[in-house]
Amino acid sequence: MGEFEIQAVDVEQIRPLRQALLRPHQSADELIYPGDDAPSALHLGAFRNGRLVGIASVFPRPLPGRPGPDVWQLRGMAVEYGHRGYGLGGLLLDRCLAHARAEGARVVWCNARAGSLGFYKRFGFQREGDPFELPDIGPHYRMFLKLNGG
Repeated sequence: MGEFEIQAVDVEQIRPLRQALLRPHQSADELIYPGDDAPSALHLGAFRNGRLVGIASVFPRPLPGRPGPDVWQLRGMAVEYGHRGYGLGGLLLDRCLAHARAEGARVVWCNARAGSLGFYKRFGFQREGDPFELPDIGPHYRMFLKLNGG
């Protein structure tokens, strides 16, 4: 399959893949997430042979019902179809969690697509509440992971 490299990137680099894989019906402006420009935000790209094939972002953002500066959101995580099954998602997630932990996060949360529920559970995320529908995207679950005794 070739070598993969995961590195921090500028958020503008990952927005085209966000659109292609996660939200093809949205405009470029709609792909700017609250928190993208936080000074402590981390945006990661997974590259194969110099081509971006996976993305993830993590930044401070309160979980509804659990405010605080030590709560972070994982968002915009995706790997191109032909590159799934090689552990890239796990590598991206590990790097995001390590960054959030180093920045003092005690909780990381995400809105997981129904098809990704098992992935997040394997990494220790817990489901919170009932499934909900995001228009034009599909069913999601709110999930969270406690870090550093969160």
